[in-house]
Amino acid sequence: MIHEEVRNKIKEAMMAKDSTALETYRGMLSAFTNDLVAKGKKPNEVLSDEEALAVITKMSKQRKDSIEQFRKGNREDLVKVEEAQLKILETY
Repeated sequence: MIHEEVRNKIKEAMMAKDSTALETYRGMLSAFTNDLVAKGKKPNEVLSDEEALAVITKMSKQRKDSIEQFRKGNREDLVKVEEAQLKILETY
């Protein structure tokens, strides 16, 4: 299950001291929890793979929009961060 995999990836990112991956996976887990609550489920339940992919797709679209906006504002530093997070999201 994707939800469980993301929880494990958080631990791996902590051990590797990979702040970009850690931030991305924590964001994913937070989005999963928000989706569960919005559907009237308990926060400690697990999303199905289809539901998790829908949340990840939404997050990917947000990253693409952010990259576009940051490029317009000449904020290449922020573009690099968003692109790194987008790469991780696109692995799913």
